[in-house]
Amino acid sequence: MVVTTFAIVAFLGRFVGTFTVSLETRNVSLALLEKKDSSQYSSFLRVNTLAPFQEYTYSFFERDGGDEVLDNEDTSSTIGGNYSEDQKLTSLNFFKYTYYVKNVGKVPAKYDWSLNVIENVKSSDGRSLLDTVRVMVYVDGEKTVYGKALSEPHTEGGDDYRAPISVDEDRATDEFPFMGYAETFSSSSVVTAFRGQQLNIGEARRYTIVTWLEGFRSSDEEFAPRGATIKLGVEINAYENE
Repeated sequence: MVVTTFAIVAFLGRFVGTFTVSLETRNVSLALLEKKDSSQYSSFLRVNTLAPFQEYTYSFFERDGGDEVLDNEDTSSTIGGNYSEDQKLTSLNFFKYTYYVKNVGKVPAKYDWSLNVIENVKSSDGRSLLDTVRVMVYVDGEKTVYGKALSEPHTEGGDDYRAPISVDEDRATDEFPFMGYAETFSSSSVVTAFRGQQLNIGEARRYTIVTWLEGFRSSDEEFAPRGATIKLGVEINAYENE
């Protein structure tokens, strides 16, 4: 089963497409970098089109090198790729992207960072990739996995709507263990948001975003919806630190 997806990864600038970053003072200046020590600053980083995604599962990340490989600026974004005999990328088990936000201005700065669902196109049978996609975010090495909330809580009368990161507890096996619960998306259009992030002059913060289609479904046995697509984007709004 191959599912197509599309991602826009990170933006920073006064105007990039539908994204506007407002700066309250010209003294504040943030830049995006793919390498921490790079002298090449950018106002936006964009990934136009990704190869089709195949379903994957969270426990396989340890087999593929774990956090040390994923949250690493020197690791290719297509390390989760599958290749044909002539070495053409045919599909992705997962996609990862690492970049830095750096304060290149003259004053300390604050900024708001949000990872948004820009577009969500359902399949012909009305299903969405949001029911399957998992998004793992590293911020300077601190990792959190996010997923869409369940329609019903884990227990009758309970209030925990978090979806399992992969296989749920009652279906876990030695080969595919229970891996905990994903933090719920902030809303149908926002995966997560960090407000009031601070950067001193010359300081940089590392972000890594990893996306995959989780092969273990918590609500049913169906495959992810063929033909559905999503777009993800990061919006950054900077302002002077008072």
